[in-house]
Amino acid sequence: MFKKTTTKNFLLCIFITMLGSLLFIHLADVRYSVELVVFILFFSALSTFFTVYIFKNQFIAENEERENKLKQQIEYNACHFSTIINNLPLIAYIINKDYKFITGNSEALKFFGDIENCHFRKLTGDIFDGDTMELIKEENEFIMRNKKPFVTDKLIKLKNGKQNWFKIRKVPTFDKKNNVNGFVIFGRDIEAEKAAQKQRETYISTLSHDLKIPTLAQIRALELLESGNMGPVNPQQREIIHATLDSCRFMYEMLSTILATYKYENKDISLSYEKIQVLKLIDECFNKSYKSMRNKNIHVRVKAKEKFFTLYADKTELKKAFENLISHCVSSAYENTEIILEIKKTNNFKNIFLSLAFESPYLSSDILNNMFKMYTTPAEKLDKVGSSLGLYLAKQIIDAHHGNINVKSKESDYNIYNIELPCINECKLSATKL
Repeated sequence: MFKKTTTKNFLLCIFITMLGSLLFIHLADVRYSVELVVFILFFSALSTFFTVYIFKNQFIAENEERENKLKQQIEYNACHFSTIINNLPLIAYIINKDYKFITGNSEALKFFGDIENCHFRKLTGDIFDGDTMELIKEENEFIMRNKKPFVTDKLIKLKNGKQNWFKIRKVPTFDKKNNVNGFVIFGRDIEAEKAAQKQRETYISTLSHDLKIPTLAQIRALELLESGNMGPVNPQQREIIHATLDSCRFMYEMLSTILATYKYENKDISLSYEKIQVLKLIDECFNKSYKSMRNKNIHVRVKAKEKFFTLYADKTELKKAFENLISHCVSSAYENTEIILEIKKTNNFKNIFLSLAFESPYLSSDILNNMFKMYTTPAEKLDKVGSSLGLYLAKQIIDAHHGNINVKSKESDYNIYNIELPCINECKLSATKL
């Protein structure tokens, strides 16, 4: 439409200019005088003014049309954006650094329970419970100092008694001087996840009480029978008792692995550090796999420049990790081979390096990438159920000690398990809670 109007006005200007020119020629044929010059100048100025006026109005009309279109587009986009925000399955709102509620989506207004009067109202102690408000203040101060987003799981309690578990993400907003002047808060309802976690805790408690304790009682009873304290046992009976005892012990170890894995998953483990002699600890771990090593005729060769390598760690947990790892190595190794155990300190003397090298089937890159993950199998055929969970638990324990574990596999059927653990300064030693 604008192009048609512009063309029309342009033709009008041309017509006026031609008319003026014809009038000028006609008058010039009659006489040439001061009046004629004045008339020509006046007519030219009038034509110029008229032309500028037309194009000025047209330019204003064009800008107004563009502004209207832009405004309509912005309103259209804002409407869609508001629809998206209001229908997200989370609360989203903005507050300034003085805790004034600026705006929020429908979920946020619904949670705070005052849709009409919530805007520009302070979200402080009259809205939140005292403990919740203290946590909010600490989080906001932390964000203002670090100027970075903050994520946490938190139980939000309101004064009116409403409470809910949320995964909170707070993002700071900044003024022109790069100072934090507000916060954008997103909260995802995780009430169902917390309920599921509580069910898992109940399940684990049941597993521990109803399975682990009776299994331990069975082990003690079978050990008593095997020892002959309850009367003489013939060889056939002893063999049956021994097989049943091995089965119960395996069941007990598997339950212990599941419980320990659950605790590490939920960061519910406290490490009690103590000074440990590495060679002595590993020797105890190999003793547990002695029967399997004897059946496969596997020997151990130790390569260590020193005999008294020490580090500070949780002995019980680290022993559990080494036992699981050694058990896996023994079950994977070929018969009539040897496992080479190498222990040394790294060049900077800050870490202790251990490696277990032995002949066993080649492991592809896919297997290496997944062998320490939960519920994945490091080999196509396993000797026992739960070996992959044992490797996963071993890695969790080593990670908790700020160590590292990796595996290298050669196509010549030779695998190397490398472990690196930090040497902790005894003077700075303290119990660490995960």
